[in-house]
Amino acid sequence: MSLRARRRVGQSLVETALILAAFMGLLLGMTGVGELIFVRQTLADRASQAARWGALNNYSPTAIRDMVRFGTATPEQGQTPFFGLAAAAVEVSNPGCPGVECRVSVAIPEHGIRSVEPMEDGMITGAVSKP
Repeated sequence: MSLRARRRVGQSLVETALILAAFMGLLLGMTGVGELIFVRQTLADRASQAARWGALNNYSPTAIRDMVRFGTATPEQGQTPFFGLAAAAVEVSNPGCPGVECRVSVAIPEHGIRSVEPMEDGMITGAVSKP
């Protein structure tokens, strides 16, 4: 094999290594962004479901937080929360309650997520029924 042929083989190896490194970096980056989008969308969906659950059932901030963290109002003993979400990271409130402006609000501020659902008339103490 001539010296010129060896240089071409070495050049091809270097080019392949550089392209492979760039491709792997791009692939890992896409995977990381995909995971972040999945987590954010799952948390947004859980916040919405928890707010709706809180609007349809008796208001219980602990149960609503558990809906966001575990996907159920009554988690099993030892169950781990989704994405390691702490209870303090989930804000639950019911502004305007009791009354016709009653809402259940569920927020996860560190992820920029907020969901608000109106309370059902039957769940509001002292609410006036609409005709």
